[in-house]
Amino acid sequence: MLVYAAVGDSLTVGVGAWPGAGLVPQYRALASRAANAYVESMSFGMSGATTGDILRLVKFNPRLRFILARADIITLTAGGNDLIRAAKQYARKQDPLVFPEALRECREHYAELVNTIRALKASRGSRYIIRAADLYNPYPAVPEAALWVKRFNRHIDSLQCGNFKIASVYSPFVGREKELLSVDGLHPNKQGYRVIAEQMSRLGYRPLL
Repeated sequence: MLVYAAVGDSLTVGVGAWPGAGLVPQYRALASRAANAYVESMSFGMSGATTGDILRLVKFNPRLRFILARADIITLTAGGNDLIRAAKQYARKQDPLVFPEALRECREHYAELVNTIRALKASRGSRYIIRAADLYNPYPAVPEAALWVKRFNRHIDSLQCGNFKIASVYSPFVGREKELLSVDGLHPNKQGYRVIAEQMSRLGYRPLL
């Protein structure tokens, strides 16, 4: 048996899809097939959570820290709400500094989040994997949206190292937004989550398997 802990925002919750059709159950099924073993999943998703919210959860929630320290597989979804919040602030204030400041904070929080999880895994050696997804763009008609999503993705891509890898979901969603997003136009539907889960699975499971 393998233990899978999922941490993140509404994508970890599975908002936009029916129960059992979100990211966590779909990735769990793919991991179970790859390992030819039962995978027990535990989800710590918070709708609306920013990278700062998720960082605080990982740093101060004893149960989550206990589970992360022992998990074989960890997935992470974070960052989308930081940019959405910045977009709303920009709409109110028209302040061009809103996006750079949001991206700076997001970068700092994401890096600390990954380092905190790595520290919790120090006693596990190399027998675990951390998988995350970059951001897709739910607002393809807004030029500024693509710009800041791409800048965020470049940053988290730079954090990849060893056990931690980033699945690219930006490109698979381009031009397929109506097909892959739910009726709210923001969260993935079942097929959208399937794309994200498959992209994560394509990264492989070494050195765990």
